Amino acid sequence: MTPEEIQKLLDTKFKSLNDKFIQVQQDLADARKDGASAEELGKLVISVKAQGTALDDFIEMQKEKVVNSVTKQFNDFLIENKEQLSNIKKNKQGTIEFIPKAVGAISTGSGVDAEDPNPNINTKPGSFGLRNDNDLLNLMSVTSTSTNSAPYTEWVPKDGNYAFVSEGGEKPQIDFKWENRYPSPKKIAAYEILTEEAVTDVTRLRSIAESYLRQKHDLFKVSATFFADGSGEFPLGATEYGRIFVAGDMALGVDNTNFMDVVNACVTDIYTTQNFTDEIEYMANVAMINPVDFYLELVSAKDERGLPLYPQAGLFNTVTIGGITIKPWSKIPAGKIFVADMKKYNLVNYIPFSIRVGWINDQFITNQFTILGESRFFQYVKNLDQNAFIYDDIATIKTAITVV
Repeated sequence: MTPEEIQKLLDTKFKSLNDKFIQVQQDLADARKDGASAEELGKLVISVKAQGTALDDFIEMQKEKVVNSVTKQFNDFLIENKEQLSNIKKNKQGTIEFIPKAVGAISTGSGVDAEDPNPNINTKPGSFGLRNDNDLLNLMSVTSTSTNSAPYTEWVPKDGNYAFVSEGGEKPQIDFKWENRYPSPKKIAAYEILTEEAVTDVTRLRSIAESYLRQKHDLFKVSATFFADGSGEFPLGATEYGRIFVAGDMALGVDNTNFMDVVNACVTDIYTTQNFTDEIEYMANVAMINPVDFYLELVSAKDERGLPLYPQAGLFNTVTIGGITIKPWSKIPAGKIFVADMKKYNLVNYIPFSIRVGWINDQFITNQFTILGESRFFQYVKNLDQNAFIYDDIATIKTAITVV
């Protein structure tokens, strides 16, 4: 039990005894006032005496503890100053002063560091508060390859078509063409340099460093597959494939336009845009907006009676409305909307993410080492499939479809 807890118990005990003493005195006064019998008064007098004695004993016991403490201090004082006391006795002059010290509780403030501690001693292993966007890759067509090439072929109808033919008549000819394309692999990499002393002194530092490399790699990869501009060694992100919205027959045709009208207009535009006759329709599987727009356009939206317009929309959660999944993502700029059939975005993993450890330059003799994380992948959207991506302003699309 700590000194603070002991003192708290003593204070509680004193209060209890004192309260009982006050109460029995009051009971005696009330009994006298009400004309109680001598026998009843006698019992109360005994109670008062007993309670008073208990209170006095408790107080005396605490005094004794204090006296004992002071006595011990004085004895220790005499021993410590024995030589000085002998000189006073011999010279018949001089004084020495004894000041008893109040005993204090031992608290967290009783101890101090004699010198600055090594900060690494108190470093606790943990994790970084980084976002995990890997679920966005599941929207794509993700495959793997063990070769350094990921060619694909586009098949396109060319000329001619079926026709009704009379007996003996000439039958029409039809043909088609195909094109082979060869995307180049993209590599992403980063490294860290650590000292041997650091990984020895700080618990789990190496595993934390490796975890950080992996988390930053995954975030960078997801961001690149959506926003990289395709120049040089960069892949081409999905939003870069995105075209602007084309209203077509939907132009100026909607009264009291709301956000879902904007989303469904994009879905319709993607569905009805074809490269050639009889081409299979593209079905958008996701709409992505900024979290603030998600709140303003879905979570807080209300009808004319003040009721939630989309009660199924939870704050910052993915929601499916009318068959289209709407996701908030902080990487999407406020005011923008990205709608696409993301299955048309192909991600082919070539060299999976790996971590390698080694020495560069003079690290071997300076007790340092390098941890490298990297991966390689292919990405592409077939030329004909690029119509399945729209990236535009919400306000622009709303204006385009709203009745003037």
